[in-house]
Amino acid sequence: MPEVMVGETKVHYLETKGRTGEEGMKVVFVHGSGGNAHLWRKVMDGLSDEYGSLAIDLPGHGESAGQGMKRIPEYREFLKHFLDAIGLEAIVLGGHSLGGGIVQDFALMYPEKLRAILLIGTGARLRVLPQALERTRRMAEGEIEPKFDPWGFAAGAFPEVLAEGEREWSKTSSLVRYRDLLACDEFDIMGEVEKIHLPALIVCGGEDRLTPVKYSEYLNRKIAGSKMEVIEGAGHMLMLEEPHALSGGILRFLDSL
Repeated sequence: MPEVMVGETKVHYLETKGRTGEEGMKVVFVHGSGGNAHLWRKVMDGLSDEYGSLAIDLPGHGESAGQGMKRIPEYREFLKHFLDAIGLEAIVLGGHSLGGGIVQDFALMYPEKLRAILLIGTGARLRVLPQALERTRRMAEGEIEPKFDPWGFAAGAFPEVLAEGEREWSKTSSLVRYRDLLACDEFDIMGEVEKIHLPALIVCGGEDRLTPVKYSEYLNRKIAGSKMEVIEGAGHMLMLEEPHALSGGILRFLDSL
């Protein structure tokens, strides 16, 4: 994986060039809580005949250094410094779950740096169930053993998809996962999201139990001119459950810009 220094933090990312090489429109993906760049690999491959893309390992995730952050504005600023470090602007910025919160916050603060946004399995508010937050805290503090929970997947998800999800889940420490959930739990821009004036694609899984369809419907109502797609049969982890459907929807949106 390529790497770059962002301040004193070594950051890894994935990159595909696309047919348009260095000159074309770039898509940058931001993963969700406890995730990493590899979760986007199949989606990036689905775009690569036309569009180049990058996916970042946020601090403390995947192969990046650091211990994660407790607030979405902190991740937003880190993402800005990352994009500055690699010299990207006028990009399409996409995010899943926590990453979608970071994208929304970025769009409010730095709209001039963006061409469009992709909001995938996310919401304008990302409250975490108190019992889930407490369970993750106990794992982070060593009170209980870390255990993968498939709640983010549709009930009918294939065993190999769940296995891939567990493998990627295991690459992030419980402490970083807990900090990510704290960042989600604090996030609430329901009163501000209508100030986003960028082309936006909103995608959710029809069986998403963490950020259900009504979250995406709210975003669709509040972001003027946005487009929304529901991928039936998928849960929260769209990029693993239905990567071809997701990349297809993104391609149609990018082609329309």
